[in-house]
Amino acid sequence: MIVKETRIKTGSGHKALATHVLRGKKNEAILVREGSEYWLKDWVKEAKREGLTYGLRHIAFNPEQTMTDTELSEFADRLCEELGADKVSRTLILHQKDGKRHGHLILPEWQHDHVLSSRFSYMRLEKIARLEEIRLGHPLIAGRHDAAIATALHREGKHSEAQLVEALISEDASLPRAAYTSQARRITERQALELPALKKAITALWQQSGEKLPAFRLLLQEQGLVMREGDRSTTRPGAHIIETADGTLIGSFTRLTKTRMKDFHALLMQEALPAEEPRLVRPVSARARRLSPLSARPPRVLPAEAMIMPLRRRPSYRPTVTSLTQTQNLNPGFAHYLTDWKNEVARCEHIIRQNPLSLYGPVPTRDQVFQNILQEIRPLRIKLKKTKETLDLAHQEREAAYASLLGGITGRRHKADEAFEKALLILAEILRYLIETLLYLFGLREKPPRPLTLPVPTARERSLENYYDQKRQHVSALLNKERTLALLRTLYQKSMAQRKEEQKNAEIAYRPTLEAAQNRLRHLRQLPGLHKDLDEVTRKAFFHAQYTGQLEQALMILQADHSKTAEPQNEFFKQEKETETRQKPAPNPQTTPRPSATPSPF
Repeated sequence: MIVKETRIKTGSGHKALATHVLRGKKNEAILVREGSEYWLKDWVKEAKREGLTYGLRHIAFNPEQTMTDTELSEFADRLCEELGADKVSRTLILHQKDGKRHGHLILPEWQHDHVLSSRFSYMRLEKIARLEEIRLGHPLIAGRHDAAIATALHREGKHSEAQLVEALISEDASLPRAAYTSQARRITERQALELPALKKAITALWQQSGEKLPAFRLLLQEQGLVMREGDRSTTRPGAHIIETADGTLIGSFTRLTKTRMKDFHALLMQEALPAEEPRLVRPVSARARRLSPLSARPPRVLPAEAMIMPLRRRPSYRPTVTSLTQTQNLNPGFAHYLTDWKNEVARCEHIIRQNPLSLYGPVPTRDQVFQNILQEIRPLRIKLKKTKETLDLAHQEREAAYASLLGGITGRRHKADEAFEKALLILAEILRYLIETLLYLFGLREKPPRPLTLPVPTARERSLENYYDQKRQHVSALLNKERTLALLRTLYQKSMAQRKEEQKNAEIAYRPTLEAAQNRLRHLRQLPGLHKDLDEVTRKAFFHAQYTGQLEQALMILQADHSKTAEPQNEFFKQEKETETRQKPAPNPQTTPRPSATPSPF
């Protein structure tokens, strides 16, 4: 049984999948066992509401032998149990092609309160398929994850099933893979091409050619097909594709012919070699004449006084080329010079790669900032709400005490004033801490807020009524969510403006160092070839500085030589100016340390 899983993105919607599984034209019969197209549409809406990347999970399973509708439904139940999906919320559709039925199981990614499991889903689905084949007595089909499936079955205590799966593991290191994807098959179907039939024809042509590329190319041309190098030469060098004469892609050569890339590269190298020239064979008569004793030449006889002197050959000297990376084989001074040169180039490249704006971190979105800050100030808002209720009760008690005729005599007014003043000062302290916390989280305040000091000491010189009227507006603004969000928007805009200003200042301060490093690196890379235009004396001094390992002296020699010329060379040896002052990063509400909501004992 072959099981394939596909995750449908939320942005793609449900229409393409619904058209394929509910209105496929090549199906002899379509049986909707569970679900409907409206369910798919609703699941995609739920995924959009939850902000998920994937909305639907499509699992297609095709048995090797005939299975009944009940057996296919039970197999879908086992798939749901393995993935932890709700069996009630699923769509199961059965298709019939060529007298055989296969199933399509569609599950929502959002399972009421969690996302559907996708951890090692390919291996897990293959494991369920192998167990189903063993249970029904069907022939087992080898897969890519048989070794992992056998290990998992041993771990679950199913040793007999694990042994049957282990027998499928091939000794060959190459894993089985599909010749084409389902997406490629759908594309060719829309172009009126049968991809399975073309795959079989290409496999037959490859076997007919004797696995020789030249013969295979000729056979493809006879069938109206073309084999060429793929367009993604940078990511997959050497990969070839097969397409029709009008440019319709069929698939990769290695996938269609089941050939390893290593073997295919060897075939390409063999095809690129020139053909061997035919050897010239002398006729038998000519060879017999050359070997005949009558036609052989008499040996040359030297005179008696001739002296045979051995030939003296001078040994040929071949200069050896030493790699600059193997500094142990070079002159010590020149090796030291090369080391200094490499270090200087690396230092300049490091300065160029640095980005001063990385200290500020990623720019947070407004919704993220608001969500984090509302979560941070939630305990303070709850405490503020309780204190506000206590203050309202104290205010009502105070008004009732002053309205009473005996309030002044019994001391009720005095107690009400004290309770009202105490509640008001506590409310003011919490309000002060909450506002300072917001300013600190937005980076508009350098120091964290002073901890809460409760209970707050009373101050009789304050006018309680005026103080209550002044703070009532701020309390109502912070207790109302809409007005709180308006305040947060204002603070967010101020913090973003301050962040942009500090980033701009940091970039301006860093620009001289960056330009100096770029200028020095450009001329350091040109340094090895600048000695060609020097005179003899300067060149010898330059080489002496190189072999003695003095990089700065070599630079000074070149600077002195360039100063003699008529053209100005002021930009060649431009000194670097590094800024010592480090810019303070702009406040980031996500990375700013959160102040403690509890009062400090110190």
